[in-house]
Amino acid sequence: MVVFWFDEHHLLSLDFMDWGYSKEYSLCLSWCQILSKDKGVLVYNKRQWRIIHLKEISEGMQACYLQEKKISDYEFNKSMFENVLALFQWFNEETWEKYHYLPFYSKSAESLEKDLKDSFWIEANISKEAQWTYIRWINKTYSFPDELSDILSFIFSLVVVYWRFDEKWWEVSAIRAHIPLVWWSRIDEEMDSCIKLLSEKYWIFIASQRVQNWNKTIYQFASNDREVLKLFVGWMNLYANNIALKLDSYLKKQDEIKQQLVEFIESENDLNINWKDGVLKMLGSHDVKFIKCL
Repeated sequence: MVVFWFDEHHLLSLDFMDWGYSKEYSLCLSWCQILSKDKGVLVYNKRQWRIIHLKEISEGMQACYLQEKKISDYEFNKSMFENVLALFQWFNEETWEKYHYLPFYSKSAESLEKDLKDSFWIEANISKEAQWTYIRWINKTYSFPDELSDILSFIFSLVVVYWRFDEKWWEVSAIRAHIPLVWWSRIDEEMDSCIKLLSEKYWIFIASQRVQNWNKTIYQFASNDREVLKLFVGWMNLYANNIALKLDSYLKKQDEIKQQLVEFIESENDLNINWKDGVLKMLGSHDVKFIKCL
């Protein structure tokens, strides 16, 4: 018997129940590690859908994840933006001055100071000196968040500070940030914990990696999670001045991939007709995410 349905991990798959598979295989979806016996999984690869054994899935293929629950109303926590500004701290033993800074920050200090004041009501004195950008008037010691709304506020604030938008089109297809690390910092480990929590508890998908760039280590994270992008664009358009971000192209592409999936299912004569109709109804009534396998 072959069951064609969304499995316990919400992945669209074919379970070969009478084939006697018992060995479990590991599959990584963003930071979410799942274990499952071998089965057929529908994956999107090279602009087409196909069915492939779970044990044969390779990096870059996208699986179809059914989103049964949505994130509740999201409220921006301004203190998480201040947390981002307080990530790196130093103490001058000669002047006894304690200050925060942005290491290897390439954008305009004046623009950042103005944006913080105009859009996020944060008063700070920001100046660029040598390779550091110093932040004064922020009286805060950073702490990593553990609640969903605070984690999202923190991640979105990191994106604003450590990523430049495409100012030509204002079309968003992903969010990302590149954060330079310093040797005494554990920020990358704490970020990994936040991202892992999002994937395992809320099925929000964000990928991360560390990249060595000459004498610097850069912590990079990125997400093209449909739900995250909708929240981010809505948040930016509400708070940031002179910005009108759009998701039109991204959503159009996602809808095209979903329509390809529907057509693929309809054309597959080997799929049990009863299961096929149920899956098509679920695709019509629920949002889905196309998550890259790592």
